[in-house]
Amino acid sequence: MTRPHRPSLASADDLTQAADIDLNLALSQLIEQRTLSPIIRPSTAADVAALIDESFPQGGDSLDHLVAQVSNASEQYPRRNTHPGFFGWVAPSGLPSDPLAHAMVSVLNENVGGYWASPVGTTIEKAVIRWLAGLAGFAPESEGVLLSGGSMANMSGIASACAKRFGPGYREQGLAAFSQATKPVIICSQAAHFSIRRAAVMLGIGSDNIVTIDTDAKFRMCVDKLETALGQHKNIVCVVASAGTTLTGAIDPLEQIADLCAEHDTWLHVDAAYGGGGLMCAELQPRYRGIEKADSVVMDLHKWFFQSLDGSLLLYRDASWARQLFTESSDYLRASEDSSPEEYMFFHIAPELSRRFRALPFYISMRCYGIEKLGRNALHNVQCAEYLADLIEQESELELIAAPQLSILCFRFLAAGCSDAENDQINSAIRDQVQLEGEYLMSPTQVCGRPALRVCIINHATRVEHIEGLLASVLRIGRSLV
Repeated sequence: MTRPHRPSLASADDLTQAADIDLNLALSQLIEQRTLSPIIRPSTAADVAALIDESFPQGGDSLDHLVAQVSNASEQYPRRNTHPGFFGWVAPSGLPSDPLAHAMVSVLNENVGGYWASPVGTTIEKAVIRWLAGLAGFAPESEGVLLSGGSMANMSGIASACAKRFGPGYREQGLAAFSQATKPVIICSQAAHFSIRRAAVMLGIGSDNIVTIDTDAKFRMCVDKLETALGQHKNIVCVVASAGTTLTGAIDPLEQIADLCAEHDTWLHVDAAYGGGGLMCAELQPRYRGIEKADSVVMDLHKWFFQSLDGSLLLYRDASWARQLFTESSDYLRASEDSSPEEYMFFHIAPELSRRFRALPFYISMRCYGIEKLGRNALHNVQCAEYLADLIEQESELELIAAPQLSILCFRFLAAGCSDAENDQINSAIRDQVQLEGEYLMSPTQVCGRPALRVCIINHATRVEHIEGLLASVLRIGRSLV
């Protein structure tokens, strides 16, 4: 028998040699940029590409060179979510503990699929979930999982609602088997996040089968109209309520909605992707009354929990429906009937198989700062929003459109003697000019079909002087445009 050729060690390159770089110094260059101005600088794709080497990688670039390249590009054309004057999209501010924690995640490089793959990772993630489930008023036996973001978490929660609505046959037969008599529908308010629509598309329900409920003067779901819809539709997958909408920060009447869903035996999914961080503050918790009655809840830790990307918590009051839907077995991975902690699998209650150690940065920050201290910062954000609302109402040239229910508000500059169309142009120009000046940023927004100035405060570094500075800029620019 001819012996097969044995590859020589010289045929492989050694990738394990220590990198010749000071990690602390490399990170410090990026950390120093976090609060610099401008928050964002206009650019074209060609501008940015000119600073990034896009040629096919042949190797040989030093880590020092690569760090300098990225650091220089991000300094020239930043998008600083971490800046205390960033009031735009619901973007993470990050915490000082994050760089170390995320470096640890990379070094450990564990796939936290379950206890067998990552005993420490699974133990830590279950602890984080237990803490946050307690804040939401869920029972100790509830379960949860950290996913990549609110879109994945919302879709997974609604998929589990399908499993309950259609029963065991849904997994094998699919949606078509349960859509012949009447089409399945999802009920949510007009203000629900567009990820709900995307979930309906991806799950095969279809965006045409979303029943939208009108909102009241405070942009909350109208309970009486929800009650009518529940009586009209017979094939309801779930009701989606919001605990902090993206546009105005509105909290739907959760307790009344939950009671109606219980009466109609309908799954209640609460999207608290933005607003969930307020649960860290005991003073704010009453605003969420009724969330504890939901069947599933989504909270993004990389939003108002101040954490860096990424980690979205999906909580189940009863995970058995999710387990019925997602549990899989294969030749190399057998599903066990053993319910002991050592057999626990996160991918039996959600779709992701490969899962990095997402819980570690959250575990470290929560133990380092404490949930009470993080909650005080969330309360400070709310107080800043309420203070800004008070200042707006004192100015005759300003109109408060959406008062803060949490830490988001919307307002408008109104120039005397100008038409609605002219004021719309002025408000759009104010937002653009504020961004160009670089100290503050507000995202493009329309409320009731008209341009508005939206302020979203979810940064632990934001202080009263940033609120006053933003308002002074709006008034100065608005007056200059009239």
